[in-house]
Amino acid sequence: MTTPPRGHRDVIEAALTDWWITTDPSEPFHSPAVAEQVETYLLDGGYVIAPDTRKTTMPKRRTIIATLLVALICCTGTGFAAADGRWTWAAFGATVTVLLVVDAARDHSARRHARDRR
Repeated sequence: MTTPPRGHRDVIEAALTDWWITTDPSEPFHSPAVAEQVETYLLDGGYVIAPDTRKTTMPKRRTIIATLLVALICCTGTGFAAADGRWTWAAFGATVTVLLVVDAARDHSARRHARDRR
């Protein structure tokens, strides 16, 4: 019977407890020693410590504005197609307009909440 892997918080807690027990309480808190202890415990626990190298891109305001401008142009074209009786083009234009507005709304929400959508 194997034991389930411990979570990273449990591993950090064990490292800090071990450091606390094995260190002289009259000594000042030495951050590099604690960091080394936690790192050792995490690596021994099977965790990989690596920097997050993914490119983080936040949607730009001009991209959102350009998308909304294209949606407005598309909406205008949809109106002209509907007025001329070309219902297939009107339906296509309405669909594209909705998709563009949804994309702009998602980009705006991602920007507002300062998180990466892509």
